[in-house]
Amino acid sequence: MTTPDALSTPFFRSAVNYRTLASAITVFLGGYLLVSSLSGQLGLAVSGASQYPIEVTVFLVLQALFAIVVVVVGLLLTAAPVTNRLIAVAVVVAGTLVVLVTQAFTLTGSLGAGGIPTRMTLGNGYFMTLLTVGAAWLIVRTARVGWLALLAALVLIPVPYLLLLASTPSVITQIVALLLSAIVGAGIILAGRPLRD
Repeated sequence: MTTPDALSTPFFRSAVNYRTLASAITVFLGGYLLVSSLSGQLGLAVSGASQYPIEVTVFLVLQALFAIVVVVVGLLLTAAPVTNRLIAVAVVVAGTLVVLVTQAFTLTGSLGAGGIPTRMTLGNGYFMTLLTVGAAWLIVRTARVGWLALLAALVLIPVPYLLLLASTPSVITQIVALLLSAIVGAGIILAGRPLRD
């Protein structure tokens, strides 16, 4: 029989680290918001290749900024060293900028023949969000073997384009890519050491 004294022992108190759990949930949610933003119309809006009204562009940029803020808050919630947290934040911000710049260049034709492979990788909002947010999470969790989980993000390189070649409706493509992103993202979160640490 478990007594109240037994429940107050350090073992039971540390069974789940709620700060780490809150951080993981926040990073996961922010990652979802960021992948939704980077795989939408933001690249088209900031590239100048569209005729979006300025208020639409501002709205899309604010959505992306909000997503980044959510991820950053999640990373800063961890008990990691300050240096690790700052590096992780820099990785997310830099990764987001790389995606947007790449999308802008490919949409305006500035990359020439290298446009398709570059868009499939550096301009791929699904892949790059998983890669950068996943790497940021593993940095703050000081993961070791967990870094191998990032390899699963590679599946997001060909899938959207294979579906496109198969003339799959764009809505179905987005649903499949988001589901894959959620599965891979959850795996990366769990790979960043147990949530009780």
